[in-house]
Amino acid sequence: YETEAIPQVKKAMVLAEKAPLMHLAAGGGPLYNFLISLGLTLGVTALAGFLLGGAQYGIAPGVLGGVIAYWLLARRSFKRVELLSREVGGIMEAAGRKVNLQRQPKQQEAVMQAAIDQAIKKLRGAYAIASWQWGIRAQMDGQIGQLLFMGKRFDRAKPYLKDGFARVWTTRAMLGVCHFKGQAWEAMNSAFAESEKHNKKQGMLYAVWAWCVLNAKDGRKSDQRRDHAIEILARGEKKTESKDPLLQKNLEALRNGRSMRMQGYGNQWYMFHLERPRQAQTRQVIRGR
Repeated sequence: YETEAIPQVKKAMVLAEKAPLMHLAAGGGPLYNFLISLGLTLGVTALAGFLLGGAQYGIAPGVLGGVIAYWLLARRSFKRVELLSREVGGIMEAAGRKVNLQRQPKQQEAVMQAAIDQAIKKLRGAYAIASWQWGIRAQMDGQIGQLLFMGKRFDRAKPYLKDGFARVWTTRAMLGVCHFKGQAWEAMNSAFAESEKHNKKQGMLYAVWAWCVLNAKDGRKSDQRRDHAIEILARGEKKTESKDPLLQKNLEALRNGRSMRMQGYGNQWYMFHLERPRQAQTRQVIRGR
């Protein structure tokens, strides 16, 4: 069982934690922080207006009080989520160490799957906080989806990845890979395209997308898929201002009729479960003998 991708999944989860606090599309529930702040705004406005001799004089202190209250309440909510995410990171790190002590692949996988279940249960505890603050539900769904994807539970991961933050590029890229594995080609391209909207300068996004297009059994001829992959890579090179050398190399390779080489992205590539690390392939061959 490959544990090389664990640091990259943790990195993706950290990105999810840094997603914008005010993400209106991720709302849902009563959102108590907003309601409390609104009530405070109205109360301070009325009180200040009464004391200062006119309603217009209460607007500024009321709005200021509401903004400060909302910021403090939101900060408290996200601190609670941050604590849960750190606990999940500790669970996965401990699982990685345990996996390295196991020799049999089945035992390694059992350890990792148990850790994923434990981590997901922990993250679901944050759903109660989601009633208080915008963005928390989407943040948790994205992290749960990444963990399910890491455990190769692709069908179960899809709805969580779809509801996660699109601004976290790995969330939508993993969703695209899930659709690739399910041979849902239109949905695959749609997921990658949505990620591109918010992550235009993420070079690896274009590389993963192009790899999936190139290897899709979608009924098109190989040269048609290659042209589509070249188009994606060329767009990525332009958007990233040629700052991703691996993107450039893969674009040049396809233009010259060669295959894409993704190994240069290291563990971040292998976390997508599209290729196995060479050492893992070698171990499998040795066991087969």
